[in-house]
Amino acid sequence: MIMSCLAILFLHKSNRRVMMKKHIISTIIAFFIIFSGTTAFGETITLATLNWAPFYGEKLPENGFFAALSREAFKRAGYDMKLKFMPWNRALEMSKTGKFDGLLGAYYSEEREEHFVFTVPVSQNQESFFQKKGGNISFSTLDDLKSYKIGGLLGGAPTKELKAKGFKVEGTANELTSVKKVNAGRLDLLIMGKQNLYYAMSNDPEYKAFKDALDVIEPPFKSYDLYCPITKKRPDAKTIADKFNAALEQMKADGTYDAILARFGQK
Repeated sequence: MIMSCLAILFLHKSNRRVMMKKHIISTIIAFFIIFSGTTAFGETITLATLNWAPFYGEKLPENGFFAALSREAFKRAGYDMKLKFMPWNRALEMSKTGKFDGLLGAYYSEEREEHFVFTVPVSQNQESFFQKKGGNISFSTLDDLKSYKIGGLLGGAPTKELKAKGFKVEGTANELTSVKKVNAGRLDLLIMGKQNLYYAMSNDPEYKAFKDALDVIEPPFKSYDLYCPITKKRPDAKTIADKFNAALEQMKADGTYDAILARFGQK
């Protein structure tokens, strides 16, 4: 009888300890949920990209205005955005296979849609043709440029698009290499974002040497929307994109989107 009572008392105390532990754990979890704003523990999402000023770059303040916009949207969606910088083609291929969760800043293409769930556009960029200063290349239709050798970013959407249309295209690991080749007469044209090139020529020491070396050819090739596509190797890719889209819409509605652009002199 005494042993039975002792056993009951022990079990009662044990259950109380378990209940107290559960209460403490629940309180801690609730605390983090309240003060994190979205989720208890923000999941890290790692995106691959290249140095592509002024949109994003390792040495830019807050990694650039596009990165700042995307980071805030992911934060509101419950994710902690991390970036890995590398040559673009490597970033693209490694993200396709799931080595990274997606890409920071990518143009849309049907081929890419096979591997990624695209978010809504975060920003835009205008791609243009450039020639060596003093050149006389012009065009009325795109086919007028088919006889020329064109340099551009290896793995870039404009480079792939032109190549698919039968243009003579040479992809380079970085756009500076193409700039040098156009200046040296080894390529006739460069396809590159106008904003990227002008920013680089004003701010990047390696590009400054070519500040007066190239002329833009009008009209522009194309304006592209820039996205943060999530690899389909993640089973929750659509969920991530949907949360990001909702957060970005909220940022535009409450003025945060414009405020970030203004902070970077983009507004």
